[in-house]
Amino acid sequence: MTATHSFSSLIPDVILDAVESTGLWSDSRIYPLNSYENRVYQIGIEDAAPVIAKFYRPGRWSEAQIREEHQTLLTLKAAGVPVVAPLEFNGDSLLRHNEMFFCLSPRLVGQHPEADNLDQLYQLGELIGQLHKTLTTTPFKERINVSPLSQMQESAKQILSGRTLFEDTPLPAALQLPEKLKPVYQQQIATLHALCENRINAYWPSKLRPIHGDCHRSNLMLHNEQFHLLDFDDCQNGVAVQDLWLHITQTENPRQQLSEMIEGYESHLPFDTRELDLIDVFKCVRIISYAAWLQNRWHDPAFVKAFTWFGSEDYWLNHLNELKNCELEWGGMSK
Repeated sequence: MTATHSFSSLIPDVILDAVESTGLWSDSRIYPLNSYENRVYQIGIEDAAPVIAKFYRPGRWSEAQIREEHQTLLTLKAAGVPVVAPLEFNGDSLLRHNEMFFCLSPRLVGQHPEADNLDQLYQLGELIGQLHKTLTTTPFKERINVSPLSQMQESAKQILSGRTLFEDTPLPAALQLPEKLKPVYQQQIATLHALCENRINAYWPSKLRPIHGDCHRSNLMLHNEQFHLLDFDDCQNGVAVQDLWLHITQTENPRQQLSEMIEGYESHLPFDTRELDLIDVFKCVRIISYAAWLQNRWHDPAFVKAFTWFGSEDYWLNHLNELKNCELEWGGMSK
């Protein structure tokens, strides 16, 4: 895949043609939804409820990996887990138009979870426990296995090199980590890598489990008094705590929030509290990977418009400060 913009051909007529290729008849209303990795739209349908059309970023996942995501969602729905599963047309949920994979799903209206709401945190723990229990016997065969140290190394290497994953040419200088900050960055990464490696060596589960993989507040919706899980684009074989820690909003004393989620989780599955010591690892990796992700996607005009602040010296100084805070707060999540 080159740095050519993947979605440049996805104009309104193409979007509507794709949707109508399923046999649905659009009323021509298209509302872009908040998605950067893929392209997601609400599409009005004649004499029916709108549908959500998701066009997958070319080259990110293989067909087999996307099909495994869909099959997982259909399995979860059949088991009574509240998820938004893709619609099937002639027995298939993964569709193709102009060489681009897409799917349609029902529209779900509701609210995202409230930060710090302990009752909702308990409910989220229940839902994640239900999810993990349902998938216990069916590990992913096509999706990735989480590997925090490798992910950290690859992301940091990219940032230091100033080159994206897509082509072996430098990024514009304005998007690169300034040369004068590279020694500090290298030292900070080395420190965090050593801390993460020690934590992983102290405990890492003997077996990974299928998880959502990106279970933040925006991927949950409260609908008819029940939370539903959205967007399984990052589903993977991972660690249970990966689907829990992103809901922690308190840094001084996260114990109460963790306690509520774990109590809800254990209504379906036992939770190994040794995993709490891995929260700091996943937090570090997420911060580093996010910066690398922005660099990798900079050929996409949507990123240029949405992340105007990216790449400045102030951005990189703030990024370094985030990493330093990770070191200073090390252990705070699990204490």
